[in-house]
Amino acid sequence: MGFREVHREEVLGNDQVREVLLQIGKSQNLIQLLEPLNDSSPVQKMIDRQNGKGGLAHVGLRVKSAEEAYHYMSKNGFRLIDPVPRPGSRGTTVFFVHPKSRDDQPFGVLYEIVEDPNDNLEQN
Repeated sequence: MGFREVHREEVLGNDQVREVLLQIGKSQNLIQLLEPLNDSSPVQKMIDRQNGKGGLAHVGLRVKSAEEAYHYMSKNGFRLIDPVPRPGSRGTTVFFVHPKSRDDQPFGVLYEIVEDPNDNLEQN
């Protein structure tokens, strides 16, 4: 299908998952596959809530600065799961935005905001 494995890591801490990142063709887009390492993993809890079925865990969005995105989102009333941006896999900085972050328009999916120091995002 044109996927290429670009990273594999066991992510401990609060996450408790095995992660595999697949590059989509030659693009900068990635698919992240997650496997829970134990019953305390948030991914395992999601699978349990879905009666043993896996599925979409979250959608990741790349940003130039996780700190700036976190400040903007917290100032504008988004419900943020992490108290501050934190280390993610591959040297990234991440934080999560709750699916019910906006009462007026719930997202319906968990969002991960990702700053990758190796990305060359152009400024808009």
